[in-house]
Amino acid sequence: MRRKRVWLSRALELFSADFSINLNTAIQTKFMANKTSILLAILFLTISSNGMTPRLVEESSLSVVQQGYVRAVGGELTYLNMNLSVPSNTAYQTSVTDKPVTKIDDNSIVNIVSNNPGNPFRYKVTSSVSLKARHTSYLPETYQIGYGQMLYTQPTARIQSNDAEISRLARSITANSSDDFERVSKLALWVNKQLTYDASLAGSLKDAKWILQNRKGVCSEYSTLFVALARSIGIPARIVNGVAYDNTKDEWAGHSWAEAYIGAWIPVDSTWGPPEVGYLDAMHLEILKVFDNETFENVFTYTSQNAHLDWSRPDPQNLAEITLLSFKEGEKNANYDLQGAAGSIGFGVKTMIFAVISSDEYRLVTLNLSPCIGNIINVEDGEKDVILKPYENRVVSWVIQPTSGLARNYEYTCPLVINSEYFSAKEFDVKVSSDAETISFNGFAEKPQLQLGENQTLYVDVGVARIYSGTLYLTSDDSFLSKPITRSGRYSFQLQPKRVGLNKVYLATSLGGAKELAFQVSESGGIGVDVNAPSLALLNSENKVYVNLASNETGKNVRITASIGAYKEAKQISLTGNQTVEFSIKFNDSEVQNITIAVESGGFMREVLEPITVYRVPTISFTNKISDLGNGSLRVDLIFSGIRDVRDAVLTVDEKKASLVNEAASLVLAPGMHSLRLDYSDIGGAKHSYTADINAQANPYIGINESTIEKYVSYAVTYIPLVLYFGSVCVLAVAVLVLKGIEKNEKKPQ
Repeated sequence: MRRKRVWLSRALELFSADFSINLNTAIQTKFMANKTSILLAILFLTISSNGMTPRLVEESSLSVVQQGYVRAVGGELTYLNMNLSVPSNTAYQTSVTDKPVTKIDDNSIVNIVSNNPGNPFRYKVTSSVSLKARHTSYLPETYQIGYGQMLYTQPTARIQSNDAEISRLARSITANSSDDFERVSKLALWVNKQLTYDASLAGSLKDAKWILQNRKGVCSEYSTLFVALARSIGIPARIVNGVAYDNTKDEWAGHSWAEAYIGAWIPVDSTWGPPEVGYLDAMHLEILKVFDNETFENVFTYTSQNAHLDWSRPDPQNLAEITLLSFKEGEKNANYDLQGAAGSIGFGVKTMIFAVISSDEYRLVTLNLSPCIGNIINVEDGEKDVILKPYENRVVSWVIQPTSGLARNYEYTCPLVINSEYFSAKEFDVKVSSDAETISFNGFAEKPQLQLGENQTLYVDVGVARIYSGTLYLTSDDSFLSKPITRSGRYSFQLQPKRVGLNKVYLATSLGGAKELAFQVSESGGIGVDVNAPSLALLNSENKVYVNLASNETGKNVRITASIGAYKEAKQISLTGNQTVEFSIKFNDSEVQNITIAVESGGFMREVLEPITVYRVPTISFTNKISDLGNGSLRVDLIFSGIRDVRDAVLTVDEKKASLVNEAASLVLAPGMHSLRLDYSDIGGAKHSYTADINAQANPYIGINESTIEKYVSYAVTYIPLVLYFGSVCVLAVAVLVLKGIEKNEKKPQ
């Protein structure tokens, strides 16, 4: 029986269009170029949510069963070796699998081997998994990217993070960010809001440039574009493939999300809105962490005849299922205040609603202020995205106004409610009536532009009113201030903005009215940047690049990125005064390269470009010519190659210095072995040495003297004529014999 080897490999693509995992399978045979694509839906997963809110799940316990079959069509299976990805073990995910598990980087693989498999060969792998929600309560102010993370700043053919358009866009999105968590959050928000979910693209694996141009895709496209944008500005990012629970369809979904390294690996799921950044619920089951879209799953078999393989599920209902054994939801955060400037306003009068929020962890949240039904109150820009950091208060403000067309002989009461997946609902009632107290006021900022660290003065001019028993309010992203109204005239607030770029503040009174003011804040004095890079760098060696920074501020968050082509390395520091940041860079190409140092802090951005010539260590070799001087000594002529660009070359033979002129040296040596050493500096000043042996032996054909020449001439005069004579005789004899043979054949009777 003839046996044939078949290798079957499947590339894992997770998506959430039909809530399954698709595997693109290619079959390659030894005897014929036969490739067959098979679409495999590996997981068919359903459970009842029982009123569960997945975003709030802090702990869950799952049973994961992966099963299917491999079948030889047109023959028999005689041997099978399968690798299957299973849930991995991490600090937040504990998995116990009923078969031995091999770790490959951060991933877990089960190897299944059968020397006499049935046809079809059926397999089943069961894992018990405990999940915990991921929280980010601490990120270092100062960190650098290690070699383990630098891989994840590199581009691929599909993740074109070195594309100029992608890099420019990422810089634009993250402008005025105070740290890397803000940068990552802004990128995730942009991807979530700019892409349209299109289930028809499931399994297409579009590249980042296509996604950016077409602005649509499924979860793999969302995560691909996020990773490309993050890598383009030096933030390491990778793709995570797994399964997540979608409560809108009450089932598990094959899913793809991302991780970004900003002093620690944090989760980023930009697909399902609002994005999860820094926090990830315990309904995300992790299977693979990958650089791009590689897979560790494959099957190797021997089959009889010309069989081809079918790697699929015997029963769609029982191939693989996830059973939710238990879960524990966390409580929504109630640690915030919802207030209104005025509880009662007149028709056509604006007022302000604001929430003061604090958090003990890094998280991206969305707050939505919803008015009551009945079209009574209009909320301007009701949905607000807020980037939260530990121990920082954030103030979120909304301007509201009664809708036009309300009957003025009625009094209306409208409760406004905060809706959020992470914050508990709170409401504030606003009454609209014709007899509400009102007051006129106007506000303006003293400086339309100022530098970070400067104080801004906001003025409020209160007009004449019937009563002066109200309160003035001022809110910004970071501040909430108030003053009692006791008279008409001018009031003022002092504010020190904490963010560069466009700053908005809101003014309101308890007697109605709300106004928005805006002003620009720029970096104060910028940052002094001086780059000290070597002009010459040795190939494949560590080279130091020093970035000297100077600032007159304290505690300034600064990100420094060093880029050489596709290579990127970044560090984040808290800058006070003068500080030097060091990069150790290894160059892999011997040519003139440009190293770009980018320094970012809030609205400050400066790039410094330094050209560096990368060179190789010269490869030294030599040839020698040996002449016999006839007195027991030999003349050795050395010709060196590879030393044209070396400096300070010193040649020694048998530990004695020898003269080296124009890449050559001439020595007189006794017959025998001699040691040679060449000490030199390369063009970068690094010291090197080259050693070799010289085998000096007399050669009768080299170093010919006059007596030798006379002897060889005498031999030639004597023997060459004799050789020519006997050679001619032999040629004539052969010719005579040939002629006689021809004549004899012609005389034979016909």
